Amino acid sequence: MFRHPLNPHPQTEPSLKSHVTEVELKLRDQKLISLDSAKQEILPSNSGFYWIYTKLDINDFLLSPKPNNPTHIDFSNISSVHQNLKHIIHKGEDEYWCVYNGKGKQLRNRVVAEFSNTKGKTGTLALSRCFKEDDFKLKYIICNAPESPNGISIAYESLQRDLERAWRLNNGWPLLSRA
Repeated sequence: MFRHPLNPHPQTEPSLKSHVTEVELKLRDQKLISLDSAKQEILPSNSGFYWIYTKLDINDFLLSPKPNNPTHIDFSNISSVHQNLKHIIHKGEDEYWCVYNGKGKQLRNRVVAEFSNTKGKTGTLALSRCFKEDDFKLKYIICNAPESPNGISIAYESLQRDLERAWRLNNGWPLLSRA
């Protein structure tokens, strides 16, 4: 076993790759749900990660008007920048495709905010300014909740910095994700 000279003790915690794999297995088993269902299922105190899916075509995003709030995602601009890139998640035949993923310490509030056309300084997708809520479905993972079918036993604090990005690197970059 290789021992790094600055850290002679081998890693005993599971790797980030193993956490991404665990999340992937949980997501694969989940059904897509509506925003209303997510509001009912996710407790206000839950922390975790979420994925937003749609059957909309990229052209629907390309033709979207610019947001009034500059902190919100400009769907037309980001779609045109991302549309022909190799590692962007693309829509398949008549299926839902992941267009965004994110994280939140107060997961339910963060998910709801992605649909709201807020006037504040915090950026969101503000999906409701261009689309119907029913155009989108969700999946989510709650941290520190192994008893939940959508939960994992890992603390949010240990994953918040890297899991979202690592999932994107492993599965493709969602069309509407900026960074």
